[in-house]
Amino acid sequence: MIGRRARIPAWRRRLPSARRAGYGTLMDILQRFMAYANDFERTLRDDDWSRLAQYFAEDAVYEVKADRFGCRLVGRRAIFAGIKKSLDGFDRKFTGRGIELTSGPEVTGDEIRMSWKVTYTKDGTPPFVLRGSSIARYAGGEIAYLSDAYDPSVGQELGAWTERTGVAVDPAYT
Repeated sequence: MIGRRARIPAWRRRLPSARRAGYGTLMDILQRFMAYANDFERTLRDDDWSRLAQYFAEDAVYEVKADRFGCRLVGRRAIFAGIKKSLDGFDRKFTGRGIELTSGPEVTGDEIRMSWKVTYTKDGTPPFVLRGSSIARYAGGEIAYLSDAYDPSVGQELGAWTERTGVAVDPAYT
């Protein structure tokens, strides 16, 4: 991880700590999720998973909806272990990544939805663009359910990118 820098948008760097953010209104759900996203980016850099525990219910469910690497993880430990495996096998194989929201975030009741694209870069290779959407459902101020659904073309595009570049990646969570 030394020398590796993730690009963090300025709006994420200015988010309040989730410990200071209140909870109970639609805006609080948005603030809480954005605080989680900010801390997730920090965890990507330093592997300190303890900071994310405050955001997830102990029995939270994380569903990854993808043809080649879809899964369902239950419980905070399983979720963090699965995400770490995916980060190690995929995200950390690149030297940079830029996140862009393509729709949302939209808050309805205790749920937040958004679509996004992540552009991954690695010196000497063309960028790889990953598209998808996320849903987070809250209960008691914690994420009780999280899903990331990847665009159906991701598997084919990733296979073509890997063949073209020779870079071995594994986005699997299990």
